[in-house]
Amino acid sequence: MTQQPSLRRAFALRSLVQFLVFASLLSAVAVGLHWYFLDAGVRPSLRNYSLLYAFLIFFGLLQWMFLKNTLSKLLIHSPAPSAPKPKRATTPRETDVDRKKREKENKRLFVHLFAVLQREGRLMDFLQEDLDRYEDAQIGAAVRSIHANCKQTVKRYLSPEPVMQQQEGETVKIEAGFDRQAIKLTGNVGDQPPFTGILRHRGWQLKSVALPKLSETENADLIAPAEVEIL
Repeated sequence: MTQQPSLRRAFALRSLVQFLVFASLLSAVAVGLHWYFLDAGVRPSLRNYSLLYAFLIFFGLLQWMFLKNTLSKLLIHSPAPSAPKPKRATTPRETDVDRKKREKENKRLFVHLFAVLQREGRLMDFLQEDLDRYEDAQIGAAVRSIHANCKQTVKRYLSPEPVMQQQEGETVKIEAGFDRQAIKLTGNVGDQPPFTGILRHRGWQLKSVALPKLSETENADLIAPAEVEIL
């Protein structure tokens, strides 16, 4: 659509120049015939008018052919109109309030698992404890209960399962097209699978996720509240 005005201007200029050229030629022919008849002293007959009419028709067709050729060249060299680009679906712009709310929810979901592990198994207390003050036997007895409670909590919320079902230490074969994010190759890795190696770690992946519904009024930075017994 944007090429039409420039195309029309170019065609108008070319057709005007050609019209002036043909008009000048016709004028010269008409003047020449007029002088010829005056010098000859002959009155123009119907045959003379017919010849002049045929001559004008010939020049008119010739001018039409030139104009048609000019327009065809202009259309060939002019770029084709580009198709209108489809409008992208506009998504509502996120406001600062919505962004802060989303970041708070993501933070609370991340911290919530640690909060549950603290509530069920006192994991944060154990991680922050100075174990150098205790004997190995004392640490083992404490870890047993923490391990059982934390394991039950992780199983309830995350349902983890191994990436590979073989036992660690077994020889496994990695076929072509394996998931490079799920299986990490180490050692003498060749160029092309299949690969054969020893399973050093089975990996972990989620079988299912049970995300909790969190209250909007909870503190996103809080893992566990302090407990004060009132006397």
